[in-house]
Amino acid sequence: MNLKRKPIFMNLILLKKLNRNPMNHPESSIHSWTQDPFPSTVRMEANRALEKFSKGESGPDVEAFSIPLEFGTGGMRGKLGNGIGRMNEFTVGRAALGFISYLSQKNKKASIVIAYDSRRRSKEFAEVTAGIAASLGVKVILFQEVTPTPLLSYAIRYYKATGGVVITASHNPPEYNGFKAYLSDGGQLVPPDDRKIISKIESIRDWNVIPFLSPKDPIYKKTVKFAGKDCFSSYKKELSKAGILSVTLKPKDRAAMKVVYSPLHGTGAKSMRELLNDFGYKNVFLVPEQKDPDGEFPTVQYPNPEEPEAMKLSKKFAIQKDAHAFIATDPDADRLGIGVKNTKGGYVLLNGNQIGSIMAAYLCENYARSKKKKKAVLVKTIVTTDLQEIIAKRNKVKYKNVLTGFKFIAQVMAKIDKSKTDFFLFGGEESFGYLPVSFVRDKDSLSSALLLLEILTEKKDLLNYMDEIYLKYGLFQESLKSLTLEGIAGKEKIRKSLESLRAADLLGKKIHQRKITGILDYKTRTAKGNTSKTSFAGCPSSDVIQVVLEGNAKLTIRPSGTEPKIKIYSSFQSLKAPSSKEEIQTLTEDLLSEIKASEEIFLQLAELS
Repeated sequence: MNLKRKPIFMNLILLKKLNRNPMNHPESSIHSWTQDPFPSTVRMEANRALEKFSKGESGPDVEAFSIPLEFGTGGMRGKLGNGIGRMNEFTVGRAALGFISYLSQKNKKASIVIAYDSRRRSKEFAEVTAGIAASLGVKVILFQEVTPTPLLSYAIRYYKATGGVVITASHNPPEYNGFKAYLSDGGQLVPPDDRKIISKIESIRDWNVIPFLSPKDPIYKKTVKFAGKDCFSSYKKELSKAGILSVTLKPKDRAAMKVVYSPLHGTGAKSMRELLNDFGYKNVFLVPEQKDPDGEFPTVQYPNPEEPEAMKLSKKFAIQKDAHAFIATDPDADRLGIGVKNTKGGYVLLNGNQIGSIMAAYLCENYARSKKKKKAVLVKTIVTTDLQEIIAKRNKVKYKNVLTGFKFIAQVMAKIDKSKTDFFLFGGEESFGYLPVSFVRDKDSLSSALLLLEILTEKKDLLNYMDEIYLKYGLFQESLKSLTLEGIAGKEKIRKSLESLRAADLLGKKIHQRKITGILDYKTRTAKGNTSKTSFAGCPSSDVIQVVLEGNAKLTIRPSGTEPKIKIYSSFQSLKAPSSKEEIQTLTEDLLSEIKASEEIFLQLAELS
C-alpha cells in the first residue's frame, strides 16, 4: 500500500501548486481522509476506499470519500457517515466555516441564529456550527430544543441577525441530515450569494483549518446565547395581524373543531399545539405514537406528509376521535398535509396543489372583496398548478412564477418589500409548502395550518370548496413521477436524459392526445413555439425543461436539488369544463388516465423508460 500512496501524495502537492482544489479530485480527496485530523477508525475506512479506487473499483464506500456533497435547492444534504460525500462533523464544519466567514466579511458585527431538528446528530451539528461561529467572533443565538424551520426563518428577522443555519434533512429517511443556510432577510441562499458562498466553502482545502470549539470552551460559553420564548410570542403576535383569520367565525366555532395532528416524530408538536390553542382551536389531539421527537422515525418509512403511508396513523386516530380533519407536518415542520372528511364519513387526503389552490382561492377572493389600494401578489413555482394563476388573474391579483425552491419565492418577497404599490399575499409550491404571511421567508406549516383550519371551519367542507373552485376556475389535475438514480452512473443517466430532450425535435409532435405547442429550456434560456423568453425573467439558469401542450397542459422535467432523483411534473387542465359537481368525478378520472399515458410517452422521449 505504501508504494501506491506515494504518487497519490505527489498528486496532492501538484494540485495545490496548480491552485486546484484537491478535495474535488477523487484520488486526492480519498487520500486526505487517511491523515490528520481524522481518527483511526475513519482513516481505516478511507484506506479501504483508497485501495478499491486504486484497483479501479467503485461503489458507495468509494464515492463517500471521493464525491463531495453539493449545495442544491435546499442547501447541503446527504447520508450520515464518513467522507467528503457524507454528512459528518467535518463536512458540516467546512460548510459552516465557509458560510460564516462570508457573513463576517460582509458584516464585521455579524450574528447568526442556529436551529436543529430531531434527526440523528442534528444537535451535535448545530453545536459544531455554533462553535465555529464563536471561534470567528460571530455572535450566536442557538435554539435549545428542536425547532421548526419557519421559526428559524422568523428568528433571523426578529433578532436582526446576519444569517442563520438549520440542521435538517426535512422529509428524507433517517439516514440523512442536512445543512440549510439563510441570509439576513430570513430566506435561503439565492444568486449571487449562493455562488460566492459555495466558492468560499470550496476554497477550504485543508481539514485541519476548521476551528472546532467545544460547548464547554469559555469562548463558546461567552459567545453563544440561547433563543428565548419571546421569539415565538412575537411570531404569534405577527400572525394575529396577518389578515388570514376569518372575520365571520366566532370563538365557539373554532372551539368546536376537532383536529388530529402528527408532527411525524419531528419538531412541530410543541409549537403547533400551542399556536392552534392560542388561536381558539382547543380540540387538537396529537397522534400518540408520533408526538415525540425521534430521529429514527420508527412508525414511518418516509416522514413526509406527501406520502399517504405516513398519514395512516393520523387517519386511524382521526377515526377514533371522530375528528373533522387530520393534519401532519414533516420533521422540520415546514411542509403540511391534510386529510378531511367526505360526505360518506370517510377521510380523503388532499394533494399539495389542491391545498395550495384552496388557500390561494380563499385569500384572492377575500382580497377582491376588500378593495385594497395596494396590489396583491401571488408567487408560485413553475411546477405548481396553473389553476392558481387563473385564480389570481380572475381576482385581479398579480402573479409570478419562479424556479423550484422556496428560496426563489422569498427572493420575490424581498423585491415586493421595496414596492410602494404591491404586497405579498401568498406563496406556494406543489410539494406541500405554503406561505400565507409576509414575515417569514420559507414555507411555513404553522401559519398554513391556521389558515387551512380557518377555511375548513368557515366553509365546513374542503372537498366541496375544492369542487366549487374547479367549477369556477377550471378543472386541473397533476402528477409527480420520481425516478431514483444514485451514484455516478445515476448522475450520468440524468444528464443524458435532459440532453436527449434538448436535442430532440419535439415542437408540433403529439404526446398522447395533445400537441406540443411550446418548449422552455431554463438552462439554455431558449423558448420555442408559443412560449416567450419573458418566462425566464428573474430566473437564474437551471437544468429544467418544460414542454407546453395545447389545452393548458405542461410536462416539466428536472433533477432534484436534494436527492439522487429525476422528477417529472404533469399539470393538465380538462379539455371539457365540468358543468356540475357530479361531472367533476368523471372528468377527473379521464384526466388522470390521460396524464398517466402522457407520462409514459414522455419517459420514452427522455430515454428513461
